[in-house]
Amino acid sequence: ISASEPKPRLRWTPELHERFVEAVTQLGGAEKATPKSVMRIMGVKGLTLYHLKSHLQKFRLGKQLNKDTNVANRNACPHHFASSQITEALRLQMEVQKKLHEQLEVQRHLQLRIEAQGKYLQALLEKARETFS
Repeated sequence: ISASEPKPRLRWTPELHERFVEAVTQLGGAEKATPKSVMRIMGVKGLTLYHLKSHLQKFRLGKQLNKDTNVANRNACPHHFASSQITEALRLQMEVQKKLHEQLEVQRHLQLRIEAQGKYLQALLEKARETFS
């Protein structure tokens, strides 16, 4: 704690923050805890209500941001999941369409060969009639 400033600054070490979190937890969470009650439980010399008000406010804000982020991620995941499902469905549909197109091409070639074979047989029959008559 630095006393040279009008409102002495406090460096929140990981250990001090851990004590703060334990005190807040004992009091039933960040929303129920008050700076005065946290100060009483922590019992740290030189710790003021000013330090605790500021830290508790930041702590609550951090908790709220985490909650909002988790909700946003949860809400985003179904969208992402649905989006990837749509993408996969479109890919499969395109694949099916490509295969159908290929099958239609094969059928068209077969149809042309059948027609050509029919014309050839027709010509043979005509020639055979001419020969026998």
